[in-house]
Amino acid sequence: MALTLTFTDTDELLIAALHKRARAHGRSLEDEHRDILRNALRPLPKRPLDDILRGMPDVGLDTDFERRC
Repeated sequence: MALTLTFTDTDELLIAALHKRARAHGRSLEDEHRDILRNALRPLPKRPLDDILRGMPDVGLDTDFERRC
């Protein structure tokens, strides 16, 4: 499906940064835009909760988190 996106009132610094990024990646401005959108909209990988918890730093004893009245 072909679609044209048009952005108006775009900051000149943003446009310059997009051109610089496209040149650095060796591709057209249009291809760079596609890549940015594709990466921004890609679903995040799901991680099991135990992996997330194991990846957290040790912050001390559980008593640090006990409710005090």
